[in-house]
Amino acid sequence: MKRLLSAPAKLIASFDKAIEIKPDKDEAWYNKACCYGLQNNIDLAIENLQQAIQLNPDENREMAKTDSDFDNIRSEPRFQALIQE
Repeated sequence: MKRLLSAPAKLIASFDKAIEIKPDKDEAWYNKACCYGLQNNIDLAIENLQQAIQLNPDENREMAKTDSDFDNIRSEPRFQALIQE
């Protein structure tokens, strides 16, 4: 994901469009959370990851535990709480 962030606004807009078409597409929510994590935008990363986990708890919680896209926010208590639930 890191190499794709040269145009983060476009990437996030693409995920927004996917979510608009199919709101239960957990991959779009997860990848949007990754973008915000790489930007160190804690609030939006948590918000989008929470939605992804709500839609597909087991897979997205496990991926988030080791996904380097969340390294910037990994020590955030809200992130830790979300991946431990």
